[in-house]
Amino acid sequence: MGRNWHSNVSVLKTLGTLIRRIGVLPKLLRDPNVRFYKKLMVIGGLIYVVSPIDILADPILGFGFIDDTVLMVYIISKVKEELDKYLSKDKLEFEKEKIIDHVDYKIDDDK
Repeated sequence: MGRNWHSNVSVLKTLGTLIRRIGVLPKLLRDPNVRFYKKLMVIGGLIYVVSPIDILADPILGFGFIDDTVLMVYIISKVKEELDKYLSKDKLEFEKEKIIDHVDYKIDDDK
């Protein structure tokens, strides 16, 4: 049972990372420092996902979404280093918000 639990946690972490990477795709597309072919790969993949023309037709027992998923996972794996840069920037900005500088306070224990 313990091995199965660790496997489930690993899958959930991987899915969470994938979802976070998908969330920063717009930042990658707006970044002028990202190479054009990488942006073109992402845009092409998104067009393929929303296009009615597929290698596997979407209505066929739900298997049609497999080619869309495989393609997008492949594209994200090709641009993951760039996407992870945005994730680390977001994490740093989030943690900066938690920092409180120059706070003076007094604890009154006499009550």
